[in-house]
Amino acid sequence: MLRLYPAKCKGCRACEMACSFRHSGRTSFQPSISSTKIVRDNDTGHITIELDETCDLCQGEEPPLCVKYCVYGARGFA
Repeated sequence: MLRLYPAKCKGCRACEMACSFRHSGRTSFQPSISSTKIVRDNDTGHITIELDETCDLCQGEEPPLCVKYCVYGARGFA
């Protein structure tokens, strides 16, 4: 189960890039095909983490790439 901790997210989008890299067949970074979206309101600084139905928890990866590359601990796997 993927756990999200939005309060820890700094909006770096590393998770979004890692997810898009996997979804592209490990050929490119394409945020438009990522299962996760990081949205930052520049007026308030509020960050939202969105996860859509295309997330398969990176089957075959341990841990999922979004967890592996989140340097701020905004994602966890249990």
